[in-house]
Amino acid sequence: MLQAEDLPRQAAEKGAYLVERLQALNLARVREIRSLGLLIGLELKERVQPFLVQLMEAHAVLALPAGPTVLRLLPPLVIEYEQLDRVIAAVAAVLSSGD
Repeated sequence: MLQAEDLPRQAAEKGAYLVERLQALNLARVREIRSLGLLIGLELKERVQPFLVQLMEAHAVLALPAGPTVLRLLPPLVIEYEQLDRVIAAVAAVLSSGD
């Protein structure tokens, strides 16, 4: 499956797409965006926990912490671009609230 679907290439392309769209948002709460394929870390200027709860409860997006201030996104390799757009919109909504 990995080779037949060329999932490593897809992960690299989709990860680049996700990072590019997140960077374009210019979110004031984000200090840095780091990535390796579809493993994305958004380092925030504040604690991440309240945003994780909002993502899950209000937008049904599951994200995890990677330390006290890093929001980690690790979508499946087979995620579709439409689903990535939904994640981007949810992250934008949550991290823009209260600005």
